Amino acid sequence: MRYLSKSILYIILLLVLLVIASCSSETNEESLFEDIKTNNPNDLFNADPSLNNFVITRWDESVVIVNPETGSEEIVYTFDDFIYPEGVANYYNGVIYVSTDDNAINAINPETKTLLWDVPMLEYDFSSLGFTSININDGICYASGSFGVMVAVDAISGELLWYYSSNINGELDNLLTENRIPIVHKDKVYLFSEIPFASSIPPYMHILDKNTGKLINKIELPYETTGEPVICNDIIYLPAKNMYAIDLNSLEVIWSFAADAVSTPQISADKIVFHGIPVDDTIYSRLYCLDVNTGTPSWIIETGFDTMWTPTIVNDVVFGVYEKASSFAFARNGRPFAVNLNDGSQIWYKEDISIDTSPVYANGRLFFHGHNITGTADIDENVGFFSMNASTGEILWLNNTFRYDYISTPIVVAQNGIFGPGYFQGN
Repeated sequence: MRYLSKSILYIILLLVLLVIASCSSETNEESLFEDIKTNNPNDLFNADPSLNNFVITRWDESVVIVNPETGSEEIVYTFDDFIYPEGVANYYNGVIYVSTDDNAINAINPETKTLLWDVPMLEYDFSSLGFTSININDGICYASGSFGVMVAVDAISGELLWYYSSNINGELDNLLTENRIPIVHKDKVYLFSEIPFASSIPPYMHILDKNTGKLINKIELPYETTGEPVICNDIIYLPAKNMYAIDLNSLEVIWSFAADAVSTPQISADKIVFHGIPVDDTIYSRLYCLDVNTGTPSWIIETGFDTMWTPTIVNDVVFGVYEKASSFAFARNGRPFAVNLNDGSQIWYKEDISIDTSPVYANGRLFFHGHNITGTADIDENVGFFSMNASTGEILWLNNTFRYDYISTPIVVAQNGIFGPGYFQGN
């Protein structure tokens, strides 16, 4: 009997490994896209790339600026050993802001390459994850660190203005709570807490007074958030397993779209677009375009395996990622594509480019970290930081200095704004 039990366990384990192997193979699913030349060879955006001033990313412990035209890099500031920037950087009034994994917010002057100030989110800490990117609004930095503590810090001086704990009783009790990036809308801050580690406490939406941090309301969510919520026209589009459209004034659900998980949504006119995993499907993903008023699907595109990327909408073009999966756990192996917002028809798709950070659009260019699969014979020369023509998918340059280091999704500082990934909280 003992032998039989071991045999059954062995068979089950073998089947599980076979399933995992099939899910991680790059060849088991054929792409529905074709790697063809763009259907619109002309500039789709009437954009001027010369408006892009510089790109900000990170490289191990360093904050780095990249020339958007040439790809050349320059280290702006390097933190002490084993202190790494976290999330996506932000930029305000000539200063770079990054959160670091010692539970701190940092302000860096890129001109002088100096650290202006370094403020802990109440206290320095390396004991847990959960550090968010920084949202800057009206000269105030909002961010959340370890143990569910969110802070509001003056962007100029670094002075702590107020803090809020998303733990169940608002206590600083070392409960491993993680939050999403704080969202500032009008006179309120919206903070979304996830289910704490080893706890049955449910996820919540915390509504705070923007000026004082005082709790106004706290609403239990049906599911944990699976992307960053987006507010548009006093409606919050909440990716929490399903996609919900909620009236911010009445807090009533206007519509919902069922899924197993959905990404940060993007909204343009009467459409909302997001990646998602269909109901009862734990392997594959889709790119959904819905009517923003009713939640009725306009078109749906298969996008490979179940990694959720955040799409980007520019004019009538949607940039997305088709996930091919990888044999390495938690690794990303996406293929960038562009489709028409109105009907989902393909504009371009790049089978030979693998990306592992969300592509960022800025004035006719896309920036990301990835791998040119069909590049030179030397693999090391084919991996790094890329610039791509957003209209055609053509690679413009590759900086392979970034090939195997720990880097982040970039932001682009331009004369006409700050550009980041679809979930970026910036200008």
